[in-house]
Amino acid sequence: MDRYWRLADMKKVLILCIVASLLGGLIGYFVPVVIPVECSKLFSVAILAGIESVVKGVRMLIKKDFKSHLFIYGFFINIFVAIIFVFIGDCLGLDLYYVVLLALGFKLLQDLDIVKLYVLNK
Repeated sequence: MDRYWRLADMKKVLILCIVASLLGGLIGYFVPVVIPVECSKLFSVAILAGIESVVKGVRMLIKKDFKSHLFIYGFFINIFVAIIFVFIGDCLGLDLYYVVLLALGFKLLQDLDIVKLYVLNK
């Protein structure tokens, strides 16, 4: 059962997200992973979709509208749909990759703007 988050809970979640991001970045920097060129579009879109979903979750925390099951489902569905669009575009010879990047980037910037305004107003 979901409940509204208090400000202290939101700070804990934000700190956890920052620590997890830094830890993931350090692991990614020091562990040599080679992504094939054929899959680079899919991985970049998946990473951007994941980042967009996390920032949207932070926005939902700020608006006190966070529901954990919707966040988890939305996270994986967002990544899956973005990858499918890029894959189908590649199969058809279309550059849907740019469309997906533009749409995800626009949503990401909107959500970051809401988070920024909240942080600056507190």
